Amino acid sequence: MKPSKKKANFVLVGAGGHAKVLADLVAAEGRLILLGAVDPNPNGRGARASGLRILGNDDALTGLLARGVTQAAVAVGSVGDTTARARLRRRLLALGFETPALVHPTAIISPSATIAPGAQVMAGVIINPGASVGEGAVVNTGAIIEHDCALGEDCFVGPGAVLGGDVVVGAGAFIGLGASVRQGVEIGARARVGAGAAVVKDVRAGATVVGVPAREARRP
Repeated sequence: MKPSKKKANFVLVGAGGHAKVLADLVAAEGRLILLGAVDPNPNGRGARASGLRILGNDDALTGLLARGVTQAAVAVGSVGDTTARARLRRRLLALGFETPALVHPTAIISPSATIAPGAQVMAGVIINPGASVGEGAVVNTGAIIEHDCALGEDCFVGPGAVLGGDVVVGAGAFIGLGASVRQGVEIGARARVGAGAAVVKDVRAGATVVGVPAREARRP
């Protein structure tokens, strides 16, 4: 009988709603031991409401690493702007942390799909054959990623969003809750797709589109 593999200690960076979802994911997955979370405002309302053990502010990360805690995840959500998530992930890697892919056990992932380190795949997600999820990308609750989609690093796909086959999502792009993207469409890097939008043509890098069908929002 082979000895069981020791579970690694693990910490979340950020203590808000997204952190609560990740804590449930980690508990359900069962391969990591969650020690708690660090947060820039450890005594703030969000941290207190998270129900997580707060280990200090972000400066505590170096001490945790020195104690042998080598696994971490970005636990900051995103509402349109993915910059903070990307910056935190790069900082964790620079410090020497590993950022494992986190996949909820209820997610349905094709054997031919690929999930990169640091990606987060939440409960009820479906990822079909040939699809790829880049480093640090988030596929939130109940989203559907059809065959051969390519999700760039640090992009964010909101709850219930649906991507048709062969969709390309650029690095740092954001797709809002319940949005739909037609097959073959390309969403440019750092573009934003509003909640409930129906995207039927390519979206240029950095643009924001809203509505049904989705149109580029006018700049103020």
